[in-house]
Amino acid sequence: MNTRRNFLKLAALSPILAGYPSASHGAAPFAGKFVVTVQALGAWDVTCFCDPKENQRGELEITQWSKEDEIQTIGNIKYAPFANNESFFKKHASKMLVINGVDSLTNSHSIGETVNWSGRTALGFPTITALYSAAYAPILPMSYVTFGGFNRTENLIRATQLGWSVTNMRQLLKPNFSYNRSMMNDEIWSHIKVVHANDTRAGIAANTATAGNRSAREAYLSSLTSMEPLVDFADTLPADNEWEPNSRNGNLRQQAQFTIAAFKAGVSITADLTQGGFDSHEENDLEQTINLNELTDGIDYLWEAAEAAGIADRLVVIVGSDFSRTPYYNSAQGKDHHSVGSFIVMEKGVSYTNRVVDGSDEGQNAIKVDPQTLQPSGFGTKMVTSHVHSALRDYLGLAGDDNVRVFPFNNPEKFNFFV
Repeated sequence: MNTRRNFLKLAALSPILAGYPSASHGAAPFAGKFVVTVQALGAWDVTCFCDPKENQRGELEITQWSKEDEIQTIGNIKYAPFANNESFFKKHASKMLVINGVDSLTNSHSIGETVNWSGRTALGFPTITALYSAAYAPILPMSYVTFGGFNRTENLIRATQLGWSVTNMRQLLKPNFSYNRSMMNDEIWSHIKVVHANDTRAGIAANTATAGNRSAREAYLSSLTSMEPLVDFADTLPADNEWEPNSRNGNLRQQAQFTIAAFKAGVSITADLTQGGFDSHEENDLEQTINLNELTDGIDYLWEAAEAAGIADRLVVIVGSDFSRTPYYNSAQGKDHHSVGSFIVMEKGVSYTNRVVDGSDEGQNAIKVDPQTLQPSGFGTKMVTSHVHSALRDYLGLAGDDNVRVFPFNNPEKFNFFV
């Protein structure tokens, strides 16, 4: 019975482990930047966060906080006196580039997720994180980790999809262990893995399987060949009672905890983190307060964990959402869908941060911006998500990668965000 259970546990690993053999044995460790996206699912209200707006005479009320207060500034970064923004921006403004007034060109959640994390409204392009992992670390066992949201890879690389299963990973990554004891003799277990690997290679080499079965066999083979470094990684994960607690609408702290551990262990280089609950069609300010607090707390924890792990100076964090909320309240004191939103790119000790690109007016409408000076200009261009993704690709050194050329953006202009 134990033998059968071990086989089942091993097989269960194949869809969640990256589809390439480990580079941990004999290869140089990854020395580049780690890239994290934080997806605020449901569409945040940037007028209560990083693109603060005060009420205008003769116009519909855009923010309730501006009845009693005004826009706050730390360094060159503006923020709304709302939720827990003050402490968050005071602590992290120096490592922020805020890009306001980015038009996602949609009011649909599914399209909004697609365009904000791939750069175009139609399916068929991978995430920036998938591109980065495919370019720089395709053979790491969990190169690209994702906790939900938009995470298309377009077959460039396999994604380790975790969702809410973070706290179970220590056990899943060690299929021959239970309560820190081997369930099967180690030598027998090693022979079983060799037999399974050889049988699987033979099945692949025979080339008689359908495309789907072949893909499944390749995934299973990669789970076998990647197992040893992942067993070592599992030993670095928190014990069951050491994980950060869940919040009301997510487990962002746990996601950050796992991600930094994976980066530190050398098994991953990118991750998509998610925080839900932002679709505030009713009681906008209450819902946005709760979820912005959870979002900023999780991002703050991510940076604290990176500092503790000694990798904060290699971390790039990209924060965004489906789109934003309308610049007025509906009859339920909620806000509906509005295509013009924001991105925040965070990095420590670089020249492009402590800066805001003002691409929206006082009514949260997109305005034209000069791509070189990044200043509002009647002769400039309205920013769309592909402008941001194109600039990120250039900054992360992806523009010349063969895989990236398959997914081109056709913007006639480039925005010089990262100088």
